[in-house]
This record gives sequence, C-alpha cells and structure tokens, in this order.
Amino acid sequence: MKKLLFLLIVFPFIIKAQSIYKFDFQIRPRFEIDNKDFNSSTIPNTFTALRSRLGLSLKASDDVSTYIQLQDSRIFGEETSTLSNSRNIDLHQAYFKINNLFDLPVDIKVGRMELKYGSERFLGPADWHNVGRSFDGGILTFKSSLFNADLIAVREFEKFNIGDSLDQNIYALMTDLFLFKSYKIQPFVIWQRVNPTNYLDRATLGFYIASNLRNFQHEIDFGFQIGSALINGREQDVKAVTFSINANYTFSHRMKPSIGIQFDYASGDNNPLDNDYKAYISLYPTGHKFFGYMDYFINLNNDTYNLGISDIILKCGIAPVKDFNVSLNYHIFHSVEEYVYSGGISNEFGSEADLTLKYKYNEYVNFQGGVSFFNPGDIFARLRGNDLSTGYYLMATVNL
Repeated sequence: MKKLLFLLIVFPFIIKAQSIYKFDFQIRPRFEIDNKDFNSSTIPNTFTALRSRLGLSLKASDDVSTYIQLQDSRIFGEETSTLSNSRNIDLHQAYFKINNLFDLPVDIKVGRMELKYGSERFLGPADWHNVGRSFDGGILTFKSSLFNADLIAVREFEKFNIGDSLDQNIYALMTDLFLFKSYKIQPFVIWQRVNPTNYLDRATLGFYIASNLRNFQHEIDFGFQIGSALINGREQDVKAVTFSINANYTFSHRMKPSIGIQFDYASGDNNPLDNDYKAYISLYPTGHKFFGYMDYFINLNNDTYNLGISDIILKCGIAPVKDFNVSLNYHIFHSVEEYVYSGGISNEFGSEADLTLKYKYNEYVNFQGGVSFFNPGDIFARLRGNDLSTGYYLMATVNL
C-alpha cells in the first residue's frame, strides 16, 4: 500500500520531467582500410574511429528551450596506454532558443550550434567527419507565410588581438521561399570578413532549388563568390563560381531501382600572376557528400591546385530486400583549367567508383559499409602517384 501511494505521488512528477528533459545518445564506430597514397607497394593503414555524443534538451515552456551536446572523438589505441587519458571530450553544441520573441514571428538562437542548409554544399555539419562542424554565434529567424529568413552571425576565429585584429566573422542570410508546393527555393548570401578587410572580405551569393515530383527528384546548387582576399601573399579580387545539377529517377518496383546523373563544377584560376582570383574556395560544406567518397577534393582550391574541377557522376541504386540499400556512383573528374607539364598539357584528375551498402537493423541501429577505387589521370599521376588508390570502411551508428 505504501509503495502504491508513493508511485501515485511520484508518477506525475516523472511524467512532467520527461516532457521537460530529453536525453539523446549516439555511438558511431567506423573501421577503415586506407590505401589512398597511390602507391601499391605500401601496406594499407587500418584504424577505427569512434565518435560518442550525449545530448540533453530542456524545454522550460513552449517558447523557451536549450540544448547541450557533449562529444568524445577518438581513434582506437591513440592513447599511450590503457591507463592514459587523452581528454577528448568537447562541447559540440550548447545553445538556447526563444520562439516568438516578444510575441512576434521571430525566433532567436544563441550559443554553439550546427548549421545545416540546403544540400549542405555551402553550410553543413560535416557529419562524416569524426568531430563534425559547429559554429559559435547566433541566428535570428523571421517567419511568415511566404518565406522564412535566418540572419546568422558567427565568429570563426577569435585571436584576442587589440582592435579585434585578425578575427574572422561569418554573416549570412539564408532564406526559404514558399512559392511552389513541390519546390524548395532557398536563396542565400554568406559573407566572410576578417579585420582588417584586406585579409578577407568575400561574399558568396547563391541559391538551392530542389523538388521531388513523384518518382523524379532533382536539385540545383549555385554559388558566385565576389570580394577580395589575401592569396599567395597579395590582395586579389575574387570572382569565382560553382554549381551543381543533380537528377534522379526511382522506378515503381518493390526493389526501388534508381538511376541518376549529376554534374558538379567549380571554377579555377587561369592566371596566377594577375590580381584576379577565379578559383572557387570551399566554404563550410559537408564535404564527404560531394566530389567522391575518397575525399580527395574537400578544399577545392587547394586540392585542385587552383585549376578548378568538373565532375560527371553516373549513379544507380537498388533495395534488394527490406531496409537494405545498395548504391554505386561513378565519377569522372577533370580540371577546368589546363595543367601544363614538361612535354604536354592535361585536364584529367582521374575517375572514382564508390560502392555503398546501407542496412537499417532497427529504429536505433544502422550499418553502412563501402569500398572506393580511384584511378589517377595524368594530373594525379604526376603529382601524387600513378597506382590505383583504394579505401574501405564499415560503420555502425547507434542513436538512442
């Protein structure tokens, strides 16, 4: 009787606490075999990366909430012994959010947070990375029936110099237009600025358009960079462009076979001696999603040797059994500008094939594995090596 009375008294408080506090957990081990050095005589490097996250959301009212997420990122065996402590725990996210500020259609979010917009080609959390990307700053969201607009202000670098010298800030306007029911239309402006501005004063203007018309899906990314930046030791005018066109068709069959084609482009710089810099510079993308899973083209201007890149992607996929998907992407990489070497010129970076298998074990556990092959073209053969490059991985993701 006493136990029953105790439960009757405590139970309402437990229910109320569950509506205020909510925990989330993630554990993600990934085993990799890395033979990406274009040298078949070397022994592949094998390692296991582990990312663990613990999140706590608190909802004080319908309009006020907070979220805190701790993260540990490590490689198996990186500590000097089983008794050492590498102290990898970091604060991945910690922010508060107020909805309908002053009873206006305005939300505010301040703290440390992930930013994820559109296809994540320009702003994304880089979730494949064992750490992942987060930003320190705030977002002011304006809401209406015709559009939503996020005004973003975050600090990328804090140098603590007098007059905020060499601090780097990011300001952005990310919009979502509700013009057509079947389409996402999201124009944006992302402005990167360093004080003094002769170091960096660059804006990227663009848009993301996506639609899912029954069996046919397509999306377009576009970005144009203007401004100035300190590149190769001198201030240069920036004029660069990137775009992507992606189309996929899924057949009406129980195994959901699909085919697709995609074209990605980022401009290069054809004259390193003038003061016009035309090579597109990556912003803050979820890089692993684009330009091949071998990750040779993450930082585009550096990884392409300022030559720019075009990527033709042929895609196919199938779900042979329930909750199991197989996909194959084939990339053909070329430079936009010509690579000149002793005895000739070339535009060939190489080609890559990415085979990916995904299995949803249940609502909490997902498995993913893949194998990738990169066949170097003339440019990579001369600058990196001429042997076939390979990579393998097996990953489990547990979300609770």
